[in-house]
Amino acid sequence: MNEHFDIKFYLFLFGVITLFGSVISHLFYNGKFSVILLFFSALFLFSFAALLYPVLNLWDERFHALVAKNLMMHPFMPTLYDDPVVITDYNFWVFSHVWLHKQPLFLWQIALSYKLFGVNEFTTRIPSVVLSSLLVSPFYRTGKILGNKKIGFYASLLLVTSFYLMELISGCRGTDHNDVSFMAYISLSFWCWIEYINSKKKRWLVLVGLFSGFAVLCKWIVGLLVYISWAAYAFKENRWKLLKYKDIGISFVITFVIAFPWQLYTYLKYPVEYRSENLYNITHFFAPLEGHSGDYFYYLAHMHELYGGLVPYLIIPGLIVFYRRSNSKSIFTALFVTIFAVFVFFSLAETKLSSYTLVLILPIFIIMAFFMDYLVSLIEKLKLLTVINRVIFFVALLLLIIMRIDYKSWHEKYSFRGPDNEYLSAMKHNKNVFESLQLPKNAVVFNVLHNYTEAMFYTGLPVYGFIPSKEQYLDLKNKNRIVALFRPKDQLFPPYLQEDKSTIMLNDTIKAIW
Repeated sequence: MNEHFDIKFYLFLFGVITLFGSVISHLFYNGKFSVILLFFSALFLFSFAALLYPVLNLWDERFHALVAKNLMMHPFMPTLYDDPVVITDYNFWVFSHVWLHKQPLFLWQIALSYKLFGVNEFTTRIPSVVLSSLLVSPFYRTGKILGNKKIGFYASLLLVTSFYLMELISGCRGTDHNDVSFMAYISLSFWCWIEYINSKKKRWLVLVGLFSGFAVLCKWIVGLLVYISWAAYAFKENRWKLLKYKDIGISFVITFVIAFPWQLYTYLKYPVEYRSENLYNITHFFAPLEGHSGDYFYYLAHMHELYGGLVPYLIIPGLIVFYRRSNSKSIFTALFVTIFAVFVFFSLAETKLSSYTLVLILPIFIIMAFFMDYLVSLIEKLKLLTVINRVIFFVALLLLIIMRIDYKSWHEKYSFRGPDNEYLSAMKHNKNVFESLQLPKNAVVFNVLHNYTEAMFYTGLPVYGFIPSKEQYLDLKNKNRIVALFRPKDQLFPPYLQEDKSTIMLNDTIKAIW
């Protein structure tokens, strides 16, 4: 525990030092060195976030980790219950045998991390750390192309100081690493598209198609988002001259080649699961699934959560400044259409999750960066001494960073003295129990209630949340499997379990966390 604390402390310290070093370098030189320092700051701070929880988190991280662990053995067969030995219903994503609830790319990334670095909570989060850190340069380049170097730096700074992104990397936000990868590949596709518009070099066409295909392979059809921007841009520039749209077609073909094979493979290999999950995905639009509901203004009300507390005050003036100062009015129009389309689509959908609009992080941070650049230009017009100007600028950025951190949430979720300490202590207790079990390889564990997923991750055994019925018990005996059972509270064991001396009674208490 002390070792982990020391590692986290030094990562955070180095992250803060390189962050302020980057700001100071930007103040005096405004060159590439400030971006390099910002990249290292991202690497340190995001690694710090990845070490915050020594357990697999609720809700989704434990599912993603387990499926990724199983993918190490069979990369093209994603499973939750890898050994569905008990006769029961596996037709819902939280109990599935074949697990098609999410597209596979981010799971393959985690599985590769396990192969390279071992299986644990931190290696589950390494792909999110790497992808998020690698976005620093694309954010800088995008801002520089659309505006200037300063705008690029501010956009990258907003990324590195994103508290919401750190929460996703730490695994404590639902859909965690899935949303990080999805956001990253969509952002990369936007960056490559803007590079193509700027240079017309064909390699960017290929990269747009590649990254958009990767985005689809993380979270399905919204991964095509860049093509909405591109189509809006092309229409503004070319109207109905259809031959001018061929570059979009080239990139889209590449996206199709990347993303379609998995859809065809799963349709043919797992037709029942494929149809079930696609129907479930469609239902998100028409019904508030799993209690995730909200009104039409849900995403506007949650913008501060995703992009920082200042976004409600910066977004409208930022749009105005972006329009006036942008190097391309057509790109401004395209990005505005995309932002509007995303907010309208997800606002009309009945199922609401705050992370859904995170796909807009690049254009929204660019908009905020334009307004920040405008404010800096106002300071420069005051014609104060250079030193005073720089001090004002430095203090302003410091205040911006401080205001972007949700200290209340930080204390509640990560402090051992916070009110959510109960959650962390319970999860650590359960982890210790699961890792300490010494059971035969043919054992099947029962009565773990809601924590069966992480139990399977830590034990490598099939684990269920209920007590087996007599039929299930007899079937397991026929399969030469041993029943291991956590003692039920205030319940008597069924006679068929009490009378079987081979049944393993586990006396440890599992703290139910749902």
